[in-house]
Amino acid sequence: MSRVISANNANPERVIVVDRGGNGDFTSIQMAINAAAARSPGATNPWLVLVAPGVYPESLTLADHVHLVSLGGQESVALQATGTPLIEAAHCRVEGFRLEGAASPLIRAASNFSAKLTLQEVLIETTVAEQDALRLDGGQVEMQACRWTVGGRLVVNGGSLIARRCHLIHQHASPLAPTQATLEVSGGTLWLEYSLVENKAHPASGGSALKFTLQAPTSVRLWHCILRAASGYSVDSTVNLAAVIAACRMNAEVNTSRITGVLDYAVYAAL
Repeated sequence: MSRVISANNANPERVIVVDRGGNGDFTSIQMAINAAAARSPGATNPWLVLVAPGVYPESLTLADHVHLVSLGGQESVALQATGTPLIEAAHCRVEGFRLEGAASPLIRAASNFSAKLTLQEVLIETTVAEQDALRLDGGQVEMQACRWTVGGRLVVNGGSLIARRCHLIHQHASPLAPTQATLEVSGGTLWLEYSLVENKAHPASGGSALKFTLQAPTSVRLWHCILRAASGYSVDSTVNLAAVIAACRMNAEVNTSRITGVLDYAVYAAL
């Protein structure tokens, strides 16, 4: 069931199939991305790359309006990093993959990124201390129904992070790792909705679930979230900022000496 994608073979469906077993158009995801990008995709004529189950040992450079969707879901389609980063942000959607590898961060949106990367049902399970999952320096990253357990952090250094119905957990077994929050924000904007943010680091390193550092973000909204801290505050800050924290539950307090605004939350020590 092979379909050759070439300049002389128009593809009205705008779909490319990747299968390591050779039953698709390509055996490499990057080759499929490059082929689709060469066809000048746009907002009104995007391309879709469907990826069959398997392990793909690739570092990917994404392309605008070229969307990646797994055919088997996050449990059966894995992307293994061979370099850093695993995914370079572009204006596209990545859905239903498991990310593996030793790169830090696994996903990077550089400061010159000005579009939107959507991550849907993306799974990360790595508990190596200090291995970060995401570094966002520009643009916008929207996460939907993602489950990430990482030994490092999610770092928002600029741009905008939106997470809806996600599980974001910082977990490692190293007593020598530095104290880190699960989600560290030093600029940009942050919106969390119906999500769990939990710090389960080794007790010797501990840390908050969410921490703001360096400079106040332009917008902070937490709506119907659960935040659990290994030690200290559930939501901490080293800078003064205003936030909207509504209908949230926590196992520790918010640092109200630094954080003001609409603070509607309940603390349950045994949460």
